[in-house]
Amino acid sequence: MKMKYLRPSTKQEALFFLNQYGAKGARVIAGGTDLLMAMRSKAIAPKYLIDLADLRLDYIVKEREYLGVGAMCTFNTLAENELVKQKVPVLIEAANQVGAVQTRHLATIGGNLCSAVPSCDSAPALMVLGAKMSISGPENQKKIPIEEFFLGPRRTILALNEILTEIEIPIPADRFGASFMKFGRRKALTLAVVNTAASIALMEDQETAKEVTIALGAVAPIPIRAHRAEQLLVGKRLSETLIEEVAAVAASETSPISDLRASADYRRQLSKTLVKRTSLK
Repeated sequence: MKMKYLRPSTKQEALFFLNQYGAKGARVIAGGTDLLMAMRSKAIAPKYLIDLADLRLDYIVKEREYLGVGAMCTFNTLAENELVKQKVPVLIEAANQVGAVQTRHLATIGGNLCSAVPSCDSAPALMVLGAKMSISGPENQKKIPIEEFFLGPRRTILALNEILTEIEIPIPADRFGASFMKFGRRKALTLAVVNTAASIALMEDQETAKEVTIALGAVAPIPIRAHRAEQLLVGKRLSETLIEEVAAVAASETSPISDLRASADYRRQLSKTLVKRTSLK
């Protein structure tokens, strides 16, 4: 059977196609930078290809308490958007680490998240921002925290007849800072050996941590939060000694594998280093 290409013009039409063909080998294409490579290598051979290019999901809007980022928004658009620069610059730090310039003009944030690779660069930054995922299905729409979106390597919570439509990012309050760092085998155009993001909201004294979030990628089957490490900082005054302890605990919460890019022990040590650097940055 030859592959059938479908290009819906509305979200409702896309959901109709998914409801009809989702269980029959359909795949959704966004930017295509990941999917087309898999198709060319014959790793996958979809019977139906549903292109979301005409759904107008490439927006960035400011609501009262959050930024709404359409799932089809490219990383280049994110990196150049003034709202993102002003409100959540950590997302630009992550966006600028995704592939080459050419890739960032095509790759979408929704596609990056839905690929669900453990080294996904956008996930840690969105996790420390408290992002929520808006998911549309044929009967309803739901919103979930990003931590609940990933189930395993290449697996998400999306049903066969659902699509990710928007990422909702709360606008941080005052005295909030966040940072993202990535380490790969090369300085550019590389998958993360480890990537890390950290955010800290300070109390009025601007020295005591009120809320802390630490997220890591490529160190477990899915992007993770270092919950025990986070709690060590809450209510404490920041110091290099304390952050050194926090970084060690965060590294202990990882469960990395050894592969061609790095050993598990190297990833744990690198996790400690990057958590320390992003927390102090």
